[in-house]
Amino acid sequence: KGYFMSVVNYALDIKSASESLLTLINDLLDISKIESGKMHLVEQEYDTVELLRSVITMIRVRSAEKDLSFDVDIDRRLPKRLYGDMGKIKQILLNLLTNAVKYTEVGGFILRVLIEEKTDVTCKIRLSVKDTGIGVKPEDLDKLFTAYERLDEEKNNAIQGTGLGLDISRQFAELMGAKLWCESVYGEGSEFIFLFEQKVADNTEIGEFIEEEETARGPYVPQFIAPDADILVVDDNPMNLNVLKGLLKATKVFVTTAESGMECLEKLKYGRFDVVLLDHLMPGMDGIETVKRIREDYPDLPVYALTANTMSGGEEYYKSEGFNGYLTKPIDSLSLEKAIMKHLPEEMMMKPSGVEAAEEMTELPPELSWVNETGGISVADGIKQSGGVTSFISSLHLFLDTLDDNAKVIEDAFRSDDIKLYTVKVHALKTSARIIGAAGLSSLCERLERAGNQEDRDFISENTPKMLEEYRSYKDRLKKLKAEDNEDNREAIGSAELKDAYEALTVSISDMDYDSVEMILNDIKEYKLPEEDKKIFERLGVLLKLLDWDGMEKLLKDENR
Repeated sequence: KGYFMSVVNYALDIKSASESLLTLINDLLDISKIESGKMHLVEQEYDTVELLRSVITMIRVRSAEKDLSFDVDIDRRLPKRLYGDMGKIKQILLNLLTNAVKYTEVGGFILRVLIEEKTDVTCKIRLSVKDTGIGVKPEDLDKLFTAYERLDEEKNNAIQGTGLGLDISRQFAELMGAKLWCESVYGEGSEFIFLFEQKVADNTEIGEFIEEEETARGPYVPQFIAPDADILVVDDNPMNLNVLKGLLKATKVFVTTAESGMECLEKLKYGRFDVVLLDHLMPGMDGIETVKRIREDYPDLPVYALTANTMSGGEEYYKSEGFNGYLTKPIDSLSLEKAIMKHLPEEMMMKPSGVEAAEEMTELPPELSWVNETGGISVADGIKQSGGVTSFISSLHLFLDTLDDNAKVIEDAFRSDDIKLYTVKVHALKTSARIIGAAGLSSLCERLERAGNQEDRDFISENTPKMLEEYRSYKDRLKKLKAEDNEDNREAIGSAELKDAYEALTVSISDMDYDSVEMILNDIKEYKLPEEDKKIFERLGVLLKLLDWDGMEKLLKDENR
């Protein structure tokens, strides 16, 4: 087992380095195109609100992870539609906001969009990002937009990057005939200002900027219903699998899950799938290697990458690796459904009826209303991050059921100074906490993950006990979830049914069939069980959520079932 974990940890180091290398290569390609004169403006008509929303949504997730404030101030006079190089504007804006997150540890930042001049045909826009970060020394302001320059190395030694982003942004601005500069007070923060002009396609003013698109009250209505469609979702994090299943529930597609590249290939051997959703970064065989193996036997199977990393030229990169496209986490229901719809026959898809659309809950059921008063959890954030109320409830159960085991693994790694395993597990907890709306715990884990990557043992020693205490406090905060399991009115299970359940579990666990094991365990919950068997099934449920197949096999074998 120790050897296996060493291999996993080395693999995680390699994939982290590969992602950094990929970002560097994309930046170098942009620089190369600029310097060779092959970088041109690609102008088109675009919706200003959609552009701002797409960027703000991505950055808000990152700012929440660091517990930073992120304010937005958008001029009501901004035209609804403009004409220009939307891609380069988006890349500049993303770069400025990403830097604000990177270089700000306390406080936050604000995005302002101001209309300086406007006619019926043109519009001059002042876009600024002001942060409360470390600031820039006056003598370094000229170096700020120079390629490969890393200022204040002592303060910035924990921040990954090459310094190419701002240089690319500056050159994009010059290509557009625009200006990009910085005003800063060292130690207090910086303000980056991007002044540019666009043609006006629709001069209607946007009015008050609404960050999230307003939809009619009520349940989410999917774009299609396809009960006969089969989707394979591959991700090594059970919380992520849970979220994706929740996002697809309204479409009624049949979802099969796999938690590794090897399991994905096994599932493809014995099933027929319309679309595969494949996580890019997984231990062992990652998404890139897996899709290459898929293409050997299934050259036409639609496969989409799932990634948490936004990059310039991402679509071209993933297509060059054999994918049909990619989806960025946190995944949006609309984008997910649009991707799947491209590959389903028209006759397979039906328009959802009002009855079908109304099946998804829109708020917590009365018996769970107490969660709204639970400290440390934002129900609204949890529902959004989980992909719906049903998935949020499932995520809460999953978080509670895996709490003891996860906390013990983190604590043991901390005490044995296994910093690599510690960092991997804290990273996973950061994601799981974000999914249930526990932003404070997620933010602390994010800082501990960063400390782990830097091998900052002083910070880890000082803050790990605090994090574990906070993490374990959710066992008490969520204990009422266990109180829901009342067996008084359940029918006692017969010996034949119990024997069949054990036999079916033995086969499904041997095949590492997550969905079948989950279905059997859910069916068993409808019966009243003998106390010994009840404990076995509860333990199997915990091990399933930890994806501990060896543990499940051993448990059944030890019980001579």
